[in-house]
Amino acid sequence: MKLAFGLAVVGSVLLCGLAQQREAKKIDEWEALAISLKSSKTIQPKSGFVPDETTAAKIGEAVAVAQYGEQRIARERPFRARLSGEVWTVIGTPHPPGVFGGTAVVKLSKLDGKVLFLIHQE
Repeated sequence: MKLAFGLAVVGSVLLCGLAQQREAKKIDEWEALAISLKSSKTIQPKSGFVPDETTAAKIGEAVAVAQYGEQRIARERPFRARLSGEVWTVIGTPHPPGVFGGTAVVKLSKLDGKVLFLIHQE
């Protein structure tokens, strides 16, 4: 009888331990990602994180939409970019064509993509 009771207790303890291990393993995917990246190092692209006009225009447009809204920025498409040194200047297309201003202007670092300047010309 004591042996059966002892085995039942040991079995209960083992089951509780397994259940706790399962619960401990359930972590948020963002927490799991943070843990997996702790010892990782980022890449450093030779041509920077914003290497070309297409990438710069997409990032600049996304920044403008986030700040000024989709409806306003939709009227300024397509967005264009020009590189000067290590800084991309991104502008929308004025409508009607030939008009100066009236678009978002975003300046981005070619090296790291940091937004250096943002304005909407009126």
